[in-house]
Amino acid sequence: MSNSGITPKILKTIDILEALETLLDKAPTPEIEAILQSAWIKVSETFPEDFKEATREDAGAEGLRRYIRVKAFFENPTENPISSEELEAYYRNREPVDEDEAEFFFPE
Repeated sequence: MSNSGITPKILKTIDILEALETLLDKAPTPEIEAILQSAWIKVSETFPEDFKEATREDAGAEGLRRYIRVKAFFENPTENPISSEELEAYYRNREPVDEDEAEFFFPE
């Protein structure tokens, strides 16, 4: 994975996003949740453009880690194998959301 542009800084930043996601799940008030969400957005904006583009629909820590594994796989598949399920999940999250279908799941 050394040629993939994955730096210790990027890995640490993903850890920070994951911690913020955990804190968001436990936020005791909407005000604290809004503060944490703002921090999450600011941290996520520090990623390189390829990360932002690749994880546009799945920008959480899990999606970022999945992107790292997929990126490493395409750079060297024999040294960085991934499962077909993981590759499918990556591409499924890259598909644009059908807004008409989303309304069914998230009615106003």
